[in-house]
Amino acid sequence: FFFFFFRKNLLKQAQEKLEKQQKHEQEKKKKRKHQEFLNAVLQHAKEFRDHHRQTQHRTIKLAKAVRIYHENAEREEKKERERIEKERLKRLMSEDEEGYRKLIDEKKDKRLAQLLAQTDEFIKDMTNMV
Repeated sequence: FFFFFFRKNLLKQAQEKLEKQQKHEQEKKKKRKHQEFLNAVLQHAKEFRDHHRQTQHRTIKLAKAVRIYHENAEREEKKERERIEKERLKRLMSEDEEGYRKLIDEKKDKRLAQLLAQTDEFIKDMTNMV
């Protein structure tokens, strides 16, 4: 009788120990999987931030390049306008009427062309009067 009781108790203890060990292994496996999941989420978040930071840097760099391009183009255009204006005034001062009219036509300045035409009409009318 004692042997059966002892054996039954030993079997019960062994079974409890086995169940406890299995439960512990399952919890350990569950924690490991959860940790792997958390690590994957953190890695994805890092990659996501890095990607968007790089995209933002590229966008800023491109915007700066476009701004510089337009500033340079505007500066060159302004220089060209000033050069043409100086040339026009130079021809006007040197009384090179043909060159002056050519510059006015090239510039497509309708107001100046109209004023010159009107001036020519007045001069023509005045010479006809005399």
